[in-house]
Amino acid sequence: MEKLKAWVFLMWRPIVAFLAIGLVIGVIFGFRLGSLPPGTSRPEQAYLGSVASGRQLLDNPLYGLHKVPVYALFKLHAHSIAVYRAVSVLFASLAAVSCFFILREWYSDRVAILGTWLFLTSAWILHIGRLALPDVIYLSILPFLWAAIWLYNTTLRKTALAVLSCMVAICFYTPGFCFLVIMVAVWQHSLVWKELKQVPVWFRLVCALIILVLLIPLVRVGIKAPRELLAVGGLPAHVPHLTAILKNFWNIPAYLFLKGPSDPVRWLGRLPLLDIFSIAMLALGLYSTRYHLKLVRIKLLAGSTLLLVVLITLGGPVSITALLPVIYIFIAGGIAFMLQQWFSVFPYNPIARGIATTLMSITVLLVSYYHINHYFIAWPQTPATRASFRQSLIK
Repeated sequence: MEKLKAWVFLMWRPIVAFLAIGLVIGVIFGFRLGSLPPGTSRPEQAYLGSVASGRQLLDNPLYGLHKVPVYALFKLHAHSIAVYRAVSVLFASLAAVSCFFILREWYSDRVAILGTWLFLTSAWILHIGRLALPDVIYLSILPFLWAAIWLYNTTLRKTALAVLSCMVAICFYTPGFCFLVIMVAVWQHSLVWKELKQVPVWFRLVCALIILVLLIPLVRVGIKAPRELLAVGGLPAHVPHLTAILKNFWNIPAYLFLKGPSDPVRWLGRLPLLDIFSIAMLALGLYSTRYHLKLVRIKLLAGSTLLLVVLITLGGPVSITALLPVIYIFIAGGIAFMLQQWFSVFPYNPIARGIATTLMSITVLLVSYYHINHYFIAWPQTPATRASFRQSLIK
């Protein structure tokens, strides 16, 4: 009993924090999940139809981490679109939790809360996190990064390596992420080998076996249809024309800062994906990296951004969603930089420090209010959105 009391006394804050985070995420992602907007969109219907049989899943295992639970629900005869959308909610929630712990590790609790709240309530994240589509799987870059950070900070080496081995294999089922894994493995090979040397040889073989077993469906596809492996790397099936490459490259900053994609299923009108405040914090975050160029995380974020931009520019299956997690990490860096500059001016004045934190928190809440209104009020009421969600779920 005394041990239990001691454990509760030690862990009550993390437990309360997890419950609070779970409640907030559940409310934001779960509110009217099946009826906002009512009906099913054509892309959702087409995607669910493509995962209706095990043969289809084996022949095209890309986005497998999302497809497997959707297929399981199909076999359980789930007839509610909310149930299938809940799969995307699960991945978006995991990404939000991972975002919090990454930002807390790199910055502070204050920045982690503000940055995660911006990410969680971003209109684009709400759109892709509440649709029965596999786009949300691109957010898995955050859990992968969190697992890598956890490996270097935990004493549970075997557990961390086993989890990371699973995630490495799973990354190959998300277009383009295999290059991210290869890039990090080659770049940090000495650290990776150092971690592996701390566990027995038999456990290294177990980790290798985990990766090989999980990659069997991709090996099967590679043998039957080698050209399908281009999609695994996030590459287009055909060499794109120079005009298309330039257009794709231009669309990245255009979608972020000027006007978003014309897609009523996933977006409202032609509004840019980022608001004014987020753009300003992104600029500050990028500027602040000049003081930390030697940090591994800055090199990792820069390399990931460059690789994802190249893949999106080539016009393969990789969408701009893959860039959003990295962008919001830079935005959080901008918030941290602004607060740091203010605190350096008033290092010992608690009132001034409190005013800065309060003003930043209010600003973040106003920005999130804009995005929440964007998604929950404006988007469902537009005629284009209503026309896009008139399909009924195929049973």
